[in-house]
Amino acid sequence: MPSGIVLAGLQSSSGKTALTCLLLAGLQKRGVPVQPFKAGPDYLDPAYHQHFASCPSINLDSWMMGRSEVVRLVQKYGTGKLSLLEGVMGLFDGASPVSDEGSTLELSRWLNWPIVLVVPAAKAGRSVRAAIRGFQLEAGADRIRGLILNQVSGESHADYLKQALADLKIPILGALPRLPELQWPERHLGLQAVSETSLPDRHSLGRLAEQYLNLDQFLSLAPQPEQYSVSEVIETSVKPSCRIGVAQDSAFHFHYHENLEWLRQQGAELVKISPLEDSTLPPALDGILLSGGFPECFAEKLSTNQSMLKELKEFIEAGGSCYAECGGLMLLADSLRLLNGDEYPMAGVIPGTVSMTSRLQHFGYSEATSTNHQKGWRGHEFHHSKWEQETSQANAWTVTKRNRMGSRLEGYRYRNLHASYIHLYFPKAAPLLSELFFKKEQA
Repeated sequence: MPSGIVLAGLQSSSGKTALTCLLLAGLQKRGVPVQPFKAGPDYLDPAYHQHFASCPSINLDSWMMGRSEVVRLVQKYGTGKLSLLEGVMGLFDGASPVSDEGSTLELSRWLNWPIVLVVPAAKAGRSVRAAIRGFQLEAGADRIRGLILNQVSGESHADYLKQALADLKIPILGALPRLPELQWPERHLGLQAVSETSLPDRHSLGRLAEQYLNLDQFLSLAPQPEQYSVSEVIETSVKPSCRIGVAQDSAFHFHYHENLEWLRQQGAELVKISPLEDSTLPPALDGILLSGGFPECFAEKLSTNQSMLKELKEFIEAGGSCYAECGGLMLLADSLRLLNGDEYPMAGVIPGTVSMTSRLQHFGYSEATSTNHQKGWRGHEFHHSKWEQETSQANAWTVTKRNRMGSRLEGYRYRNLHASYIHLYFPKAAPLLSELFFKKEQA
């Protein structure tokens, strides 16, 4: 197994992403080849990793992927490098309220990587010792190998906490004050997209890592740098058999790196399209992938791009294959209504209105059984909107939620369109995507 270290949190918003990026920058400053990974179904944090690591960050989701796929991805991308895996939410949070299934801890156990716990310390006193001790006991002997105290109020506060935690015998690898360079804006789904954020450069962040973190001690948790070598991921070339337009702009950019790689390996030529900026579709497309993102933040501009909306509708009406996830579904609806009541016409393929909501809708892991298949696909939902006509018009599949009773009809199938709020991992949902893009069967 390639060498790696897990950055986990006591809870969400512990500062894991900022600390992961800080370490990525600091280790590269020392000449250590690094490979970032992100636990769970996340699209925003990996983009921050990539900004500072200069290579794609790869999602590892134990529930959606399974153990063999997680190991395959780590071997594929992590060989010859030091991998840093940023956890999801708190260390034990995942698919189940009563087990480690789908959690950061499960990944740590599968990969046998040590854990460094990021401790939000802005308001912490001696009581935080009890929380860390509980994590230590729950995770198992010697699995938590280091602590990073985040946002201490000063040196005296850091010294106090170090004394309070001394008897736990877990090395404290750093104590960071509130650094303006690491205060990145957020919105309702997490961090604001990288494309909309001004971030420090890798070199300046690397200097901060040297200043506030004990990188020597951090590296001692894994094989020494001289054991690493720069490795390159070599993909088997496949002659393109179809041409797929992939939405990629400020409004639509939620892609798992491996989803796009899977499409290429199946023989797809991927062509970037922008529903926000382009007035027309590229020529000779065999399919369109409309990803999730933040269409609500660009609703007016999307709505006024009538030529693109018209071409999307004409493409689908003519039987063109289209897979739309979350934000893509919102774009294809009749209209999009914002929280302030403003409503904007969209492409008009999916009947009805999508309305933004102040609370998450249907959040969590899902199993979806298609009307065309007996097997269920594992996916994830994370959205602050609802399709108003779901109860009367949904026809794509039946969805059950993890740890909840009942089911619901979800998504919309029309000709060769499959639109849904559920985000899928394509290698594990291959029959569905293959039928849509590579068999071209009329629905």
